Amino acid sequence: MSGYRGHVVGPAGEHLAPTSVTPEQMAEARVAETARITKAVEAREQQEAAARAERERIAAELGQAELEDYREAARAAIMGSGGSAGDFERLWPELRAARLKDQAVSTLTAHARLVEQTKQEMRASGRYSKL
Repeated sequence: MSGYRGHVVGPAGEHLAPTSVTPEQMAEARVAETARITKAVEAREQQEAAARAERERIAAELGQAELEDYREAARAAIMGSGGSAGDFERLWPELRAARLKDQAVSTLTAHARLVEQTKQEMRASGRYSKL
């Protein structure tokens, strides 16, 4: 369709500008742009998922290492105060549960403090009033 002369149509059907691009070419361009954007979004989501999985893996490893350090410290404390290895093994499940609970409470309260601090900073900025 060499020499095609049409017009760009706006969202309300109004003629916006003259063009030599055919409606089919416009449709193909829209499809191609949509595909490009979709591909970019999917790639970004995959990157974010991989980064999130890596952060979770690292956090789990650090948590395991910290719990192992705590286990050894608890074993040393029990053995150092006259307890036996059997005493430690019997007490460990309760000690472990208490430690994990304390860590969870600490994490949650730290998050709540951060949220409250952010709200206060936003209020103080004067740009946000309904927080």
